[in-house]
Amino acid sequence: MDFKGRYQLLFQTCANVLMEPNKFWRGEKEEVEPESVFSNYFLPLVLLVGLAVFTGELIKGSEVLFSYAVAKSVREVISYVLQFYLSVYLLNELLTSVGGGKNKLLVTRLVAYSFLPFLMVSFLTGLFPGLYILSALGLYGIFLFVQGVKGSLNIVPENQNRYTMLALLLIFLIFILLNVFSWKLLQAFYGYGA
Repeated sequence: MDFKGRYQLLFQTCANVLMEPNKFWRGEKEEVEPESVFSNYFLPLVLLVGLAVFTGELIKGSEVLFSYAVAKSVREVISYVLQFYLSVYLLNELLTSVGGGKNKLLVTRLVAYSFLPFLMVSFLTGLFPGLYILSALGLYGIFLFVQGVKGSLNIVPENQNRYTMLALLLIFLIFILLNVFSWKLLQAFYGYGA
């Protein structure tokens, strides 16, 4: 698939996830490798977020520090990638505790597609840092996650709520730990702007 076709497919997938999540989760049965979901869907979106953070940092500052803009955008990309892989691993392991069987493909899809609102908000706030009020829109990802658990994971209905709550708690803890650590690391090198 060529570059244009790949990004049209990416845009169409994003639109389907956001506009019709129930239909999307029911129809998301195509067999692809988890690495393909990461490389063809999640990674391009994360790289766009990194580019937006870099651009926003260059635009907002009166004193432009190129190395700080690069470090901040790399921090954002690495944080999302680590959060993705840690979430997939832990949520896949968590499936066994609720009577389900491990399924890395379905968990990969669940994590990747439910992160979309957070990625979109990070893109906007990275490009326009003054729009942090929009961060609340990322919470739509929780709704997508809940719908994805119901629509794609093979968990008995009485255990779905328990899995959903534990999974969301794990994702939140991973997010907090990674962001606190990465901000502290960035502050160690650039104490004024982190």
